[in-house]
Amino acid sequence: MTPGLFRITVAALFLAGCAETLRPRAVTVEQPRAPVEAERPAEPAVAEPPRLAEQLTRIAGELGELQNAVAKLMAASRQHEDQLLHLQRRLSELESQTRNRSAPVPGGFAPAGPPAAPPAPVASATTAPAEDLYRTGSEKFRAKEWDAAVLIFYDLIVTHPDHALRENAQFLVADIFYAQRDYRGALAEFEALLAALPKGAKVPDTLLKIGLCQRALGDGARARRTWERVVREFPSSVAARQARVLLRS
Repeated sequence: MTPGLFRITVAALFLAGCAETLRPRAVTVEQPRAPVEAERPAEPAVAEPPRLAEQLTRIAGELGELQNAVAKLMAASRQHEDQLLHLQRRLSELESQTRNRSAPVPGGFAPAGPPAAPPAPVASATTAPAEDLYRTGSEKFRAKEWDAAVLIFYDLIVTHPDHALRENAQFLVADIFYAQRDYRGALAEFEALLAALPKGAKVPDTLLKIGLCQRALGDGARARRTWERVVREFPSSVAARQARVLLRS
C-alpha cells in the first residue's frame, strides 16, 4: 500500500469515528405523571327519616283518642234517647189519665151530682220503685235476655239517678255490652259511670273493665296505664290483684 493511500484510509477511519461520537442520541423524556386526584370530602350523611314505627304509634294514639271521644258521644246520645223515651211514656200516661176523667155535667135544670172520685193512678214501669226495676232487670240478666235487661236498667238509671242501685245497674249495662263484644259501647258506659260516681264502690272494678275494653280496641299502652292506676289507688282490692296479673301477662 502506498503511503498516500494509507493516509487516506486512516483519515477516513478517523472521520467515521468522530461522526459516530458526534451523532445526536435520542433523548427519552419521561412524561410527567398525572397528579393523583385529591380525595373528595365525604358527603354529609343524609338525615334519617322518621321511623315508620314511631309514626304508626302516634297515629294509633290519635285514633284511640278519637274512638274514645266517639264512644262518649254515643253514650251521651243513648242517655238522651232514654230520657226522651221516659218523657214520651210520661206524656202517654198523662193523656190516658185525662181521657179517663169523667166529663163535667152540663149546667141546666138537672141537679148536680156528688163530685166524682179522682181516678186511680195508672201503674207504669217508669213509676216503679228502683228495687223492683233492679230485681226485674237482674232476672232478665241471669236469663241472658240482655236487651230486655238493658231497657229495664236504663229505666232505673233515668228515673232514679241518685239511688244506691243506680251504680250496679249501669255497671251491668256496660258488662252486657262487653259480653256482646260491643267494646266501644261498654267503654262509653263504664266511663259514664266513672264520671257520674267517681267515689263509688265499683270504681276499682270499673277501671279494670275500662282497661279490658281499651286492650280489646287495640290500645294496649292505655290499658296498662289504667291497670297501673287500679294498683296504685286501690292496692288491696280484688280488682288490683287482677290488674297485677294482667300487667304481668
